Amino acid sequence: MLSSGSGAITALAAIFGSLVGALGSSTSTWIIQRHQDRRDLLARKIVRRETLYSDFISESARLFVDAAEHSVGDPHNLIPVYALLSRIRLGSSPQVLKTAEEVVKHIVDGYREPNLTAEQIESVAVSGEDPLRNFSDICRIELEGMQRQI
Repeated sequence: MLSSGSGAITALAAIFGSLVGALGSSTSTWIIQRHQDRRDLLARKIVRRETLYSDFISESARLFVDAAEHSVGDPHNLIPVYALLSRIRLGSSPQVLKTAEEVVKHIVDGYREPNLTAEQIESVAVSGEDPLRNFSDICRIELEGMQRQI
């Protein structure tokens, strides 16, 4: 009688051991997959933001030169930069948004300034006055912070 009881206990222990092992393995796989999914999502967010910020910088640089050469700009020229600004507003940090808004304001103000000659534009560019520098720096800090989360 004792022998069949201890055999049952041994069998139950083996079954429970297998269940615990399987459950542990399943849980571990689930945690690893969830972490990997989170990393993949964050990596995609970083790529999208890098592209958005790059597009904003390119469009803003184009408009800075246009504003320097023309007193009155075609309002339609501002549509792409305002669209990019709205996309930045959707998901970027408050610091990035604030700096992007300052860039757009600087562009709009540039159309009110007297036109610059090609030599004056070159002089401003060579002097190191980069109206996009602060924006680029803030974006880099944000992206580096996101990278550290991966």
